[in-house]
Amino acid sequence: MLRVDIGLLWTAINLVVLYLLMQRFLFKPVHKILEQRQAQVDQSLADAETAKAQALKLEQQHSDSLTGMEEEKRRILQEAEQKANQEYARIVADANTTAEGIIQNAKTQAEAQKREITQKAQGEITEIVLAATAKVAYANAEHDSDLYDEFLKKAAEEDD
Repeated sequence: MLRVDIGLLWTAINLVVLYLLMQRFLFKPVHKILEQRQAQVDQSLADAETAKAQALKLEQQHSDSLTGMEEEKRRILQEAEQKANQEYARIVADANTTAEGIIQNAKTQAEAQKREITQKAQGEITEIVLAATAKVAYANAEHDSDLYDEFLKKAAEEDD
């Protein structure tokens, strides 16, 4: 059976003292270290959650920014296309105006050349008519002169 003697009492006292010493010098510091570690882990998790929330916020801002940039790009492209169409219309209008001017100038020059050619032709026709008239008149005068000479010869023969 169990005997209770002084050795058992000393063993019990030693165990209680050992327990108290371990409680004070081992368990409390270990619990303190564990609590500090737990606080660090909790703080790290909180920081991670904050960082995650900020990252999501930044991602949303980035997404909104990209959407805005796409809209701005589309607007700029539309403006550029409108400007290009306006410039194209202006260039075509200028080309049409220039072409009409060239055509009008060509028509004016053609009319001037036509008048000049007509005047030259009329001048040449007048010269030809005058030359023909002069030839006919000279031929008649020559023929008249021959007739006059013949008349004088006949008159002289009759007088003789």
